[in-house]
Amino acid sequence: MRNPLLLSLLFTATLAQAQTYFYINGIQTQPASPTVSDAVSLQLIGDLSSTGAYVVSADAQVAGNLVTITIQAADNGGLAVLVPHTETIALGMLPAGDYQVVFSLGSMGVLDLAGQEEHFFTVSGDSPCADLDIVSVQWHAFSDTLIMVHAQNNGTSGEIFDYPNFILFDDLGDTLAKETVNFFGIGVDSWHALRVLPGVAIPSTVFDGRLELWTGFTQNLACDWDTAFDLCPPLACATFLPSMGNYGGALVLGTFNWEVWDAMGTSVGTGQFEMTPTVQYDSDTLCLPPGEYMYLVSPIDPPSGGGPMFFVTDESGYGTELSPIVWSLPVSQPVHFYAPCTEGTNGIGERDAGRYLVRYESDSWIVERTDGRTLGHMALFEAGGKLVRSWMRPDARAVLAMPPAGMYLLRVGDEVIRLASTEQR
Repeated sequence: MRNPLLLSLLFTATLAQAQTYFYINGIQTQPASPTVSDAVSLQLIGDLSSTGAYVVSADAQVAGNLVTITIQAADNGGLAVLVPHTETIALGMLPAGDYQVVFSLGSMGVLDLAGQEEHFFTVSGDSPCADLDIVSVQWHAFSDTLIMVHAQNNGTSGEIFDYPNFILFDDLGDTLAKETVNFFGIGVDSWHALRVLPGVAIPSTVFDGRLELWTGFTQNLACDWDTAFDLCPPLACATFLPSMGNYGGALVLGTFNWEVWDAMGTSVGTGQFEMTPTVQYDSDTLCLPPGEYMYLVSPIDPPSGGGPMFFVTDESGYGTELSPIVWSLPVSQPVHFYAPCTEGTNGIGERDAGRYLVRYESDSWIVERTDGRTLGHMALFEAGGKLVRSWMRPDARAVLAMPPAGMYLLRVGDEVIRLASTEQR
């Protein structure tokens, strides 16, 4: 990595051996004490080498907290006297922070004689990035080629981050996933789909990385976050919304049964959708662990009009493909729910045989850890994700009174166990 100070010194030493047409004696920031609300400019104050000397071009690039100036000067011939000259370069509005000014090696015909302290300036105030909350960075619930960024903009600064796109990097600076610009700005609540680059292997565990927000069709770096990323849902289950809607030209009317099964063929949720003249979209809510599921919607009433389709979404609004609802032999839809996470701690796979033993006795579940260790923290959730009970067990055995009939998830330590209750109340 290049050292900006070393680069500046190298630039000065190199140009000292070449013809100089513009001697830069000072660098001033305008305004002198800029804030995040100011349009910032740099003034290069010095002398031209003759009455025929002039500045050919001057511009600057801001990358992070580094301002790199490229400037070229020439001389058409003239009286050899020093002519005072100030070159102004506009930087625009900058985020809060400390900045350093360096000259690129592409600069020609100039000599930087400004004091070292003049190569630094500070922009004060709260950065608009402070208004932007990154709620989550996770896999798309139904795709292993998309990563979803959930962002919320509280709008205090009035910044909407024009034409934004997010880019995710690993700790080596390699690009993992990138969003195509799709929004005019970032509103109060928005979801952004980043497509995983071809051939990139996304880490399967927690990894250090960097999330960047660019604006102006990837022209300006607006915000960045260096942190650890876990792309899998943080809880034992995640929002799973069985849904149906009308995608045809007439009304869909009637009652429709829906059901979801896990990979073992166990029903994990059932219900009904009601389509009326004023309701042409309906959904229900489950909370399920990552895994493979089957989803089916079947009509109870005779066919009506319209184009009834069934699908699954999550809270982002992004979902699976649409499947038609048919009145002949219904066909279920396979749903890959957080597929990259099914092998992790949040997925439900095969349990370590013999580690836990669950027995049904009358109106209770008996949960035992067969290796004799303590059960520790336990939490029972409804299929919809509502916490029923959470407690600590200091021994290897627990007796749980069955809750009302339904499907439940019992989390013991880092393992999730499906339980079914038939208790009628």
